[in-house]
Amino acid sequence: MINTLLLIFFFNILLIIYNKKIANIYNLFDIPDFKRKIHRYPIPLLGGLFLILNLILIILLNKFFFTIFNKDFFPTDYNFFLFVVTCLLFYLIGFFDDKYNLNANFKLLLMIIVIFFLIQADDNLLLKNISLSFLNKKINLGSFSYFLTLLCFLLFINAFNMLDGINGQSCSYLIFIFLILVFHKVLVIFSISMIIILFLFLFLNFNNKSYLGDSGSILLGYLVSYIFVKNYNTNISKNFFADEIFLIMSIPGYELLRLAFKRIIEKKHPFKGDNFHIHHLLSNTFNMKNVYIIIQLILIFPYSLYLCTKSFFISFFTSILLYSFFIYKFSKKNKNK
Repeated sequence: MINTLLLIFFFNILLIIYNKKIANIYNLFDIPDFKRKIHRYPIPLLGGLFLILNLILIILLNKFFFTIFNKDFFPTDYNFFLFVVTCLLFYLIGFFDDKYNLNANFKLLLMIIVIFFLIQADDNLLLKNISLSFLNKKINLGSFSYFLTLLCFLLFINAFNMLDGINGQSCSYLIFIFLILVFHKVLVIFSISMIIILFLFLFLNFNNKSYLGDSGSILLGYLVSYIFVKNYNTNISKNFFADEIFLIMSIPGYELLRLAFKRIIEKKHPFKGDNFHIHHLLSNTFNMKNVYIIIQLILIFPYSLYLCTKSFFISFFTSILLYSFFIYKFSKKNKNK
């Protein structure tokens, strides 16, 4: 295990050292438009590339040297192959979106096709029942299985993509999620590897040397969705209830729903970018460092409260009130300016 983690650590140190050369070869930059993208100069979008390179390294290590993925997740080579192919497809969707700014409907259609193909090909990814911490029986989904599975993937991938707005925000949130997975003994070596990768990428991100880009945020959103759904289906009695997973991912979900409804009311596409994300509202009052801290606290609050209270309802309603308070207060403050 130590050898694996050290290899991944030094591999990412090399990526950081050769960041400029890789950026020039890769030739994918976030160009400022001084509307939504207000940075001063083009920033490399290396997040997706770094992640896919790390996944390739981890896959090779798992195949030839060390066991990183356990058999519960990939009982056959076919399951593993599907995982690798779909990771690559989501990376490519994000890459072409970064490069050519894909139409939102077309991008959503591509995601639906990939996810539908995946759950058709791997039965362990199809949500067939829901188990809640406050109920003694499972809720059978019956004919709604495909729809709900597809929806769960799409909601978190797009919610996480929307969350990626200021330096460090998405990576730090993902580090929190992978720490939870380590705590619950889910893919421990892989989760620790991802923490190392994300932590080192933060060095580039905080220093405006690289952004995740859609290639990074879409791939990460898919990766986390895959892990939670697969783990839920294969090891449900020992790890997470459905409402726990909901709380872990709840704040990006609230943000997605708020922005989608707002845009629909304004007759805009629900997934078309704008400047009304929570970090935009907060940034009109606080500096970026404080915005980052506030948002991280909001993100980890629902599940942290659940760990303390063991009550889904207390955590759920309190988190909604907290999120609503920030949105109401700072939306109103921005209108008054």
